[in-house]
Amino acid sequence: MKRLFAPLLLALFLVPVLGSIPAPALAAGDEAPPGYVMRYADIGHGQIVFTYEDDLWLVPDTGGPARRITSHVGRETGAKFSPDGQQLAFTAGYDGGTDVYVMATEGGVPRRVTYHPAGSILLDWCPDGKGLIFRANRVAPGYSDELYRIPVEGGMATMLPVDRGSLASVAPDRSGMAYNRIGRHVRTWKRYEGGLAQDIWVKDFKSGDITKITDWVGSDQFPMWGDGAIYFASDRENATLNIYRYDTTTKQTTALTSYKKYDVKYPSLGENKIVYQHGPGLTVLDLVSGKPNAVPITIPSDRRHLRTELVKAEPGGSFGLSPAGERAVVEARGEILNLPAEEGDALNLTRDSGSRERNAAWSPDGRWIALVSDRSGEQQVYLVDQRGEKDWRPVTDGFYGFINQPAWSPDSKFLVFSDKFMKLYLVDVAVGKAKEIAHSDYDDAWERWGIMDYVWSPDSRWVAYTSQTGNMNEAIWLYDTKSGQNTQVTDDMNQDWSPSFSVDGKFLYFLSNRTFNPIMGRQDQTHVFLKTALPYLVLLQDKTRSPVHKDDVTVAVAEAEDKGKDKDKDKDKDKDKDKDKDKDKDKDEDDEEKATVIDLKGLGDRVLVCDGFEPDNYFRLEAIEGGFMVLRKEDPEFIKYQHVGDGTGGALDLLGYQLADAEVTDLMTGVANYHLSADGKKMIYRAGGDLGIVDAGKPAKSGDGKLDPGAVKLRIDRLEEFPNIFAEAWRIQRDWFYDKNMHGVDWQAMYDKYAPFVAGCGTRRDLNYLIGEMISELNIGHTYIGGGDYEETGEPVRGGLLGCD
Repeated sequence: MKRLFAPLLLALFLVPVLGSIPAPALAAGDEAPPGYVMRYADIGHGQIVFTYEDDLWLVPDTGGPARRITSHVGRETGAKFSPDGQQLAFTAGYDGGTDVYVMATEGGVPRRVTYHPAGSILLDWCPDGKGLIFRANRVAPGYSDELYRIPVEGGMATMLPVDRGSLASVAPDRSGMAYNRIGRHVRTWKRYEGGLAQDIWVKDFKSGDITKITDWVGSDQFPMWGDGAIYFASDRENATLNIYRYDTTTKQTTALTSYKKYDVKYPSLGENKIVYQHGPGLTVLDLVSGKPNAVPITIPSDRRHLRTELVKAEPGGSFGLSPAGERAVVEARGEILNLPAEEGDALNLTRDSGSRERNAAWSPDGRWIALVSDRSGEQQVYLVDQRGEKDWRPVTDGFYGFINQPAWSPDSKFLVFSDKFMKLYLVDVAVGKAKEIAHSDYDDAWERWGIMDYVWSPDSRWVAYTSQTGNMNEAIWLYDTKSGQNTQVTDDMNQDWSPSFSVDGKFLYFLSNRTFNPIMGRQDQTHVFLKTALPYLVLLQDKTRSPVHKDDVTVAVAEAEDKGKDKDKDKDKDKDKDKDKDKDKDKDEDDEEKATVIDLKGLGDRVLVCDGFEPDNYFRLEAIEGGFMVLRKEDPEFIKYQHVGDGTGGALDLLGYQLADAEVTDLMTGVANYHLSADGKKMIYRAGGDLGIVDAGKPAKSGDGKLDPGAVKLRIDRLEEFPNIFAEAWRIQRDWFYDKNMHGVDWQAMYDKYAPFVAGCGTRRDLNYLIGEMISELNIGHTYIGGGDYEETGEPVRGGLLGCD
């Protein structure tokens, strides 16, 4: 794979030009495609200040090369010119918190102004240049902020005489203040018209009156008080944020821009000009001429945040074992690692920042590692050799959206997996084709959707799986690979899940919530069902005696001596015949022992509870020799949507169970999840952030057999990684959005609209912002973006409050 190092100097031209998708990687000396992430700009005294790569930059308001004026690892945003143009005030995270700072316009040492333990966000200067306006949440309730004024030199802040506020601008004559009470402008909700829609309010400092000057049901935000007018951004026309002017004398509102494609973002007023982010760059609206002009800006950056680097591998996602447990396959930052249990080399099998690999599984014969990759642009299943040296072999070519963990058949000839569309697929590895074998019509809209659990019988003939039903309970089903027949084992009366065939193929274990011992709440006498699960087993063959059955005690009857001698003679004659028969049957008996024989008729009537357990909160049952292991969660929580998987956390107890004597044994504590090796002798577990390999079914402690993922250093090329992250975010909405019509939005067009700007992102925050802009086009709440590599700002220096801390 070709690797690209970030150039020492890159000119980033930000002009409104759209390119093809996905955005191409940059070679040394290339110009980046248009950016979208010069944010939080202000204008004054012939200059523009803005944030890019989490630093502040200065550029003439007519355009040209920008100059970086801060370089601290902390983030600087929202800078504002002082009225005399000599200073900049801004928000930064230098000391681990969020505070207001001031420094000389041309650069210098920032001076901290606020010291409260609550974060402080700069909004503007006071018109006389002696004070700063900022917002902070220093008074309950926690979901709203208050507005404050603080002297430029620092000191005690004074709360302004309004109940709450998020954005504000003081009148030039200091007679009043225009402000937003609600702070929704940073959320990814375009065209929002709900209860958190922002309006512009005016506070008259002399009379104390508060007047709402806007009545649009959507967004009216970023008030800017100029001479005789209050300017603001609103999406009242064209479903796009534009600049409007409210005349403080006539009370009339006039549109100053009429954009239809890109919103006006973060507008700021200075000297009869408004600068704002629009599309691929910054635009300045001249209030005298009424004309907007895009500002041609070049950014000579070393792009240090995007330099290729080696980082320590930190596991996150799927994990599993080689057939005998001597090695592990572990997912880490979209790569698949092959780690030794004790001796051997730690390997990165995939080595590609431009794609994401996940859900690896080692074949029982040791030949292949199956994994899921989006290297083609969509998720497919590939086979990779155990050192990742040979060409990958694709074994699927369909459209699956999101592919769950593949599971190998014990004979290594087949794979089974489920997808986002709640279908279960069988893959013939030799042919490299997948066929649908089952599907579910129901999704619980949370953690357990469609078909989530699927396991193989020891003889590779049967697949046991769960399927969501109409009442949101899951039922256990069987699929016969020979006949192609699906058979329902349990009904929909209870939640049944986590099936696992016994090692000898005689039983099918599973978990079920069918024990109802309610606890009555003392306060309101509401009944709560907390511990409802128990392990069960299905007798796969008819007329099979229960494995926990014990013969009744009977009295032996003595036989006559002579009759006993005659029987001994008859037995001797039969011995030779039996030996011959045994020889003939040896081969057939071996085959029968390996086969999993299932009598489908009456299968659901042969369900037995596993003795020895108390009803509790159990998860993730896996069969071992003579019994099984299962996880138990002691802490009660939001019961309905509990789930345990490779990506979930928690500290659960691991229990062992032997069927013969109905004995439950405590094996481990603090386990988040676990998996067995193909031979059933080893187990890999995750406890917190650690992985370890121990003997299956035997007591162990968290930390035993600990793996060392840090032995692998991942080579991260963000110029390749960012487009992949952006594309995956787009696919997540495409495949998981509740409305298949995407609220009427042309979702491919949204990819085309924003993807060209990915290459202009200077940090992960820039990328997250861009993704947020894209998903906000869906006009729905609770679609957010978070996470990623943020530059550390050092240990927080916490402040205290007198009489409290």
